[in-house]
Amino acid sequence: MKEWHELVTKYNPKKKTAESRGIVVAEEFEKDVDSNFHVDFLHSIANLRANNYKLEELSWIKVKLKAGRIIPALATTTACVAGLQTIELIKLLKQVELELYRNGFLNLALPTCSLSEPGAVKQIELRPNLKVTLWDRWEVKSPKGRDITLQDLLTHLEETYKLFPRDIMRGAKPVYLEAIMGIPEKKKEKEEALSTKLINLLELHDEEYADLNVTFVNDPKGKILSGTPPVRVYFIQSD
Repeated sequence: MKEWHELVTKYNPKKKTAESRGIVVAEEFEKDVDSNFHVDFLHSIANLRANNYKLEELSWIKVKLKAGRIIPALATTTACVAGLQTIELIKLLKQVELELYRNGFLNLALPTCSLSEPGAVKQIELRPNLKVTLWDRWEVKSPKGRDITLQDLLTHLEETYKLFPRDIMRGAKPVYLEAIMGIPEKKKEKEEALSTKLINLLELHDEEYADLNVTFVNDPKGKILSGTPPVRVYFIQSD
């Protein structure tokens, strides 16, 4: 961890040096020098992939032994794309300026590879002084933790974003539908739903968070807004 903090301090995005501007320098792979973090990097990435595909994790020493027996193979389109993605990921971690990022267009059959500068992401104005993009996500971290109720969530969203939440979905499953709960015959059922813990409504057990799709309006009788971000509710108690 100490070494990691030293690396982060070294690559300060506020400095206008070549390193901090996203310049990538090739480095020769060496598995027998532990201080270069090459095996540490492979160990971390290999186990991230293992977790993603539900595979058995590898120990550090096993990764080191396997890395020494890798036979170089012909570069494929997949390998090239992975390399280009890694370069852009490094730029993202170093928080470089937008003009230093690149879109890549690759065709090994021709062969051709061209790079272009990406444009800024489109912003959607939900109300004055509130703009979002398709990459945004609204996060809710309540001091109540796992005791947060549906009413707590709706109140938090309304007070934070000055919008009126209406319907709540988790995937294809409806959690709360205002059009149904808003009718007079459903008044008691609505009150019970609003006072119910969210983890019970969602039928959760040990999950630390839940991703929800929430529709919003600018006023109670207005049209549903398009482009609102998904909402992630954390069930870990926060201050």
